[in-house]
Amino acid sequence: MNLTRLMIFLACVLFLTASTSFAAEDIIIKADTMNHNEADGTVNANGNVVMEWGGMTLTAQRATYNRSTGMLAAYGNVVINKDGDKLQGEWVNLDMNNGRGEMHKGVASVQNSTIHFTGEKIVRNDDSTLILSETELTTCELPNPSWKFAAEQLNVDLLGYAIGRNIIFYIKDTPVLYIPWIAFPAVREKRTGLLFPKLGQSSKRGFQLDVPLYWVISPSQDATIDVDIETKRGVGLGVDYRYLRKRGSEGNLTGYLIYDYLVDRWRGQVYQSHKEIFSPDMNLRSSINLTTDRAFLVDYGEKSGDYNRQSNDTIINVLKTWQNYALTANLRYSEDYYAINNNHTVQTLPEIGLSAVRQQLYSTPLFFDLDAAASNFYREDGPSGQRLHAFPRLSLVTGLPGYLNATVYAGAHLRGYSTDNIPSGSGIHSTDGNLLPEVGMTLSSSLSRVFDVNGEHLKKLRHELIPEISYRYASDRDQSRLPFYDFDDRLIHQNVVYYGVTSHLGGKFQYGENTEYHDISRIRLMQGYSFDGTRRDQLTMVNDSHQLSDVILETETWLHPLAKLTFDARYDVHDNRISYAAPGVEFEDKQGTTASLSYRMTRNAVTTSNQVEYLEAHLSTKRFKPWTFGYTTRYSFDKGGTLESVYSVEYRHQCWSVNLAVHERSGNPSVSFSFNLAGLTDGGQTRK
Repeated sequence: MNLTRLMIFLACVLFLTASTSFAAEDIIIKADTMNHNEADGTVNANGNVVMEWGGMTLTAQRATYNRSTGMLAAYGNVVINKDGDKLQGEWVNLDMNNGRGEMHKGVASVQNSTIHFTGEKIVRNDDSTLILSETELTTCELPNPSWKFAAEQLNVDLLGYAIGRNIIFYIKDTPVLYIPWIAFPAVREKRTGLLFPKLGQSSKRGFQLDVPLYWVISPSQDATIDVDIETKRGVGLGVDYRYLRKRGSEGNLTGYLIYDYLVDRWRGQVYQSHKEIFSPDMNLRSSINLTTDRAFLVDYGEKSGDYNRQSNDTIINVLKTWQNYALTANLRYSEDYYAINNNHTVQTLPEIGLSAVRQQLYSTPLFFDLDAAASNFYREDGPSGQRLHAFPRLSLVTGLPGYLNATVYAGAHLRGYSTDNIPSGSGIHSTDGNLLPEVGMTLSSSLSRVFDVNGEHLKKLRHELIPEISYRYASDRDQSRLPFYDFDDRLIHQNVVYYGVTSHLGGKFQYGENTEYHDISRIRLMQGYSFDGTRRDQLTMVNDSHQLSDVILETETWLHPLAKLTFDARYDVHDNRISYAAPGVEFEDKQGTTASLSYRMTRNAVTTSNQVEYLEAHLSTKRFKPWTFGYTTRYSFDKGGTLESVYSVEYRHQCWSVNLAVHERSGNPSVSFSFNLAGLTDGGQTRK
């Protein structure tokens, strides 16, 4: 907060400390007329007085400096400047020897800040304390601010806090709020203190009042503690703890707890995110998400990504890398909200993986790579146990440089199992494994050409075509006797070829003396043909009886430097229909207006019914200053209704702003309101 800098300025600029004394020869004095009394060492300056010392500049109509006593007095529109910071008043007295001083009708302002501090009298008694009488604080333009805090007296400890009593908050010249006591940091470092409260209204929670307290624990740790009052649910307590560690390690821990008297039990959530950098080649990352009950996010989630999420996942990952190898250890616990309960959800506790990147074998054209993992799976109902899966591969890389690139590979999936809790009659063996070979190849080329355009900005176009064909074969093996934890337990029989082409279009742009290169479009078109076997496509639930796969189109086009169009689609050639579509457009004018529109549809290839179909839209603009308007909505066609719409409006004045947001959510409409004073309350952080 720049208010802390202002307090330091009052101490360092207005009143020099006793340890910083100046002899007459240290002060440069300029004026229209000036005389020096040798008897008492007094210098009198009149008319356009300018005094310079210690990096400071004082201007006044007249001034007197006594060399023997160290007393400096200036009168008539006194202005003191230091590094762009300014303090002005009617007159000032300074004692250069002990740092004491007094200014009448003072106004202080800080460079690159809107904070203004006024005082009928500003007195400094020692090195660290100030007393401001009949003082006012505002971030609005003077002399007629839109709002201000007024106090009869403000006691400032430059090593701690500024404390005032009997504070009155004014809008214009009308008093609207009485505050018996207030304290705010008076030093440059962050300080503990109350932040501005937030108000809200929700059909599920009633009237809401959120009062946050900011707590500085140390230079590398802080926390925000929220008291969340909800008239329909109770009083909740939220904590958001943040910390920094050495080597760029960091993290935060967020928690919320409330005794929900609507359901008569304690409810809460814990979220933790941590990144620990042990060394440049070893790190740990964790994301812990736990709730007391499966309906907590539905009732208390603030964002659409919270209240309608499919699962709540806790993930811990450790990574160690070498030049050609990587070792990982993962732990994953999931709460499946789409299931009736979590008894059948597979938990990975833990999984250890080893990867070897493709590396050349001596001086031959052969390359070796490996993916391997040892996993421990657990679930309350159903088979649990351990799995070892390794996929070593040998690749032959060849081709004609500049014309053709070819890669042929051969590998084998090695799997071993130790299984517990086997249901009777399932046919699963307690100890089992198998080997499934896989071979494949890829052929690709690159054709490019540069075209001269010589437009106003676009000078050249570069077009590149990359045709590609790939083949994959995996033998058919019965795997029904193996437990099923994920798709690695059901490797499908494949004898399939994929063919396609990718088009890249880029441009050279000239803006004055600056040359820039930008992508203009990327288009990828591909299809597959299965000689026998099957395919796995999680997007469209492929019909195994069809030999031809969907035609896949992926595009990304920059319609304008400010607008981008994306379009992903799949076309079912057997039923002559689109099986998947995801068009979207994004716009940003660099002046505060953003807009996006996206649609997604996925159709089940077997039942011909739509599985997922929704539309998302967002618009935000600052063009109607001082107003900012925002709108976000998500409409579900398959569920037949709007999932959520959010309308927001902000009115921003030079020194204050008001925010209003209306959330239209099925079963829980709500409204939130916040009022911010520029430079004082708009930097606060809360749990939400």
